Amino acid sequence: MIKMLLSGAAGRMGKAIAEAAANYPDIKITHKVDVAQGFENIEEITGGDVDVAVDLSSREGFKKAILWACENKTPLVVGTTGLTEEDHAAIDTAAKEIPVLQASNLSRGVNIMFEILRAAAEFTHDADIEIVEMHHNKKKDAPSGTALEMGKIISEIQSERGLSGRDGRSGMVGARKSNEIGYHAIRCGDVVGEHTAIFGFAGERIEISHKSGSRSVLAEGALSAARFIVGKTPGRYSMRDVVTAGKE
Repeated sequence: MIKMLLSGAAGRMGKAIAEAAANYPDIKITHKVDVAQGFENIEEITGGDVDVAVDLSSREGFKKAILWACENKTPLVVGTTGLTEEDHAAIDTAAKEIPVLQASNLSRGVNIMFEILRAAAEFTHDADIEIVEMHHNKKKDAPSGTALEMGKIISEIQSERGLSGRDGRSGMVGARKSNEIGYHAIRCGDVVGEHTAIFGFAGERIEISHKSGSRSVLAEGALSAARFIVGKTPGRYSMRDVVTAGKE
């Protein structure tokens, strides 16, 4: 039985994870943490009955969760987005003491899409690259963490181009530069998440897309990540490790 602490339990993703975990006999959420009324304060919890902590909260919630995980030597899954360079540095430091799995998107399909993007980027070094993402109207950060990860993957493979990000376009911006990745964020309704990478050439284009129809796919991914990280040695892990585990 894997005993889990859930940080951000009052949020959309927290509720989806709790609902999904109820269907698995090998996972039990022993603590639900949130700033909302009726939930626990992470600073008052001891780590004796926790095998893994999962954080899908806010930047402030993340800072408390990673401090708690380090103090209690507990593996941590980080799915919170909108983190700063300081936060990423904190993850690097924590990973020296505990296993930390950070994911911009916990969906299995999204992480398979990342692998497809890696392959596509090998053959598109002269393409115009645009990334379009759509989310619900309550999402606070833009572009999404997933969109930024898509750009990072392409930029690393096409490193000789020195690709840089550009957030949308407005006004007389001039001709498009060949070494930029355009990011376009759409916020409307209750869209869970849609992402498309466009590789444009003269006369044709390639589009690679993923669409999430339900938060349940993200919840299932979070639980898979929690299972994966328990028992691992200290270090940084990703959903790529989860997706490719057992490939050979």
